Amino acid sequence: MGDKGLIRNLYMNIIEQTDGMDEIQLEMKEELLELIEEDQKQMDDEEFRKYRDKVFRIAALGEEQGFVRGFRFAFQLFIECMNEKEP
Repeated sequence: MGDKGLIRNLYMNIIEQTDGMDEIQLEMKEELLELIEEDQKQMDDEEFRKYRDKVFRIAALGEEQGFVRGFRFAFQLFIECMNEKEP
């Protein structure tokens, strides 16, 4: 397992330890529902539920990828800061 797998495991552990939705997740949920509300008018309830669930899964994948990228960037920044010599 490479560093990507380790970072993903860290992300999953954080998500599992989170009780309910935090402020960021609630905001994302509201924005997603707002984006797809027009689609709801064109679908029956079951079809829309499946569509909504897929949209939320896609958003969750994006959130995970964002965590991995952010973690890598933060680690690179940390390494750069540690390598800088004080004058």
